[in-house]
Amino acid sequence: METCSSITWNLQFFAEERTEPASPRKRRREREEGRVAKSQDLGASIVIIVGLLGLSLLGGFFWQELVTYLQNTIALMGQTELGKAGWQHSLWINGLRMLVFVWLPLGGAAALAALGVTVAQVGFVITSKPLVPKLDRFNLVSGLKKIISLRSLVELFKGLIKAALFCIVIYSALRKEVKELVGALQLPLEGGLALVFHKIWKLSMKLAFLLLSIALFDYLYQKWEFERSIRMSRQEIKEEYKQMEGDPMLRSKIRQKQRELARSRMMASVPDADVVITNPTTLAIALEYDKSLMEAPVVVAMGKGFVAQRIREIAEDHKVPIVENKPLAWALYDSADIGDEIPHALYKAVAEVLAFVYKLKKKDAYGH
Repeated sequence: METCSSITWNLQFFAEERTEPASPRKRRREREEGRVAKSQDLGASIVIIVGLLGLSLLGGFFWQELVTYLQNTIALMGQTELGKAGWQHSLWINGLRMLVFVWLPLGGAAALAALGVTVAQVGFVITSKPLVPKLDRFNLVSGLKKIISLRSLVELFKGLIKAALFCIVIYSALRKEVKELVGALQLPLEGGLALVFHKIWKLSMKLAFLLLSIALFDYLYQKWEFERSIRMSRQEIKEEYKQMEGDPMLRSKIRQKQRELARSRMMASVPDADVVITNPTTLAIALEYDKSLMEAPVVVAMGKGFVAQRIREIAEDHKVPIVENKPLAWALYDSADIGDEIPHALYKAVAEVLAFVYKLKKKDAYGH
């Protein structure tokens, strides 16, 4: 006798693969959540390069300001005013002058560069959603998955490559410049410091441009990885389209309901009509004309088949005159719509019909 073993199916195996680019709506949701493609190294490298260029262009001015600040500070030490109250004001003024004229311009340029790089990567996005605490962030299992994920391994690999490249560049630079750096010890203080500063600046620029090169590749990878992570399946696109446009069956029902409401309003206008023109079985057009309100007769109801039959029935119930005129009925049906005045070309034909109707009403009124 055979025994049946239970089989556990992995439903993900049957899940539709995400092969379609993300829709604009999903991209907008991702941006609102703060998930965008960007490279942290790109901003850092640009800030370092801007700072180094600022030091290169304004280094002489910065050095002079620093020397002046130190001279003024040291000069205060030998003055008798240090024992008096308020002596620290001069020290504060010198420090503030140093901050305004030296560090603020350099820091402002670096901050603008960082902002420009960020906006260039992700656009202008302001959202507080990434700061909102989420319970799943404190989940130990999900935290371990993030640590051991492919993304973390890629980040570790990139970090090792950066460290290796930086070590190679630093070792190569020091190997070439070690003799000059040792010779700087024999130079006067100012000349030795200038030489050391120049060598450090040169090495820093090499490292900054190396970081920029790595950051550009990293940004391309981040963009590719982000696009891959937000891809959608065809079923997800269909579901999103339904959410945006509504379910097709629901839209069909809504349109049907709208037609029914419009038809009921149309039928409610038939009792107020002056005449119903038919062909006589398949078409019915109800006209209303009030000289004090209208420049020409207005179509208040029209229909074909069952609707035409219903218009005739309501007209008969409310004693609205029904006139058979096949050419006029077809002409009105083809050239006018509900709520429209009749076309100018049909004025004469409709006027003859209305005159006939008024004549009948007058006879009925006098009992003839």
